[in-house]
Amino acid sequence: MAIDNRKERIVEKLIKEEDLTRSEIIFLLDNFEEVSRQEIPEFHHLRFIVASVLEVGKDMYYEVIWYFSSFKRVQNKYPNQPRRVKKTQDKIDVYIPYDD
Repeated sequence: MAIDNRKERIVEKLIKEEDLTRSEIIFLLDNFEEVSRQEIPEFHHLRFIVASVLEVGKDMYYEVIWYFSSFKRVQNKYPNQPRRVKKTQDKIDVYIPYDD
């Protein structure tokens, strides 16, 4: 029940465009469904820039850009606030080699 209340409080803050604390951003990443994730290596793979898209409600998505490291001495960082994003259907061209 406490988790549901905390989820509701965070969603309300997102809707009102209020800043989240570091612990709220971590809770958001841990407790909402991640529908997309992109990782870019940084500093020779010591850490990654991660762009996580989370579904926080019906047709309601937020992207969190943060820094992840699997090394215990390098802390994860959450320098950005979540931003609202929308899901689109993009058509992409795919090129494959000819079979000669």
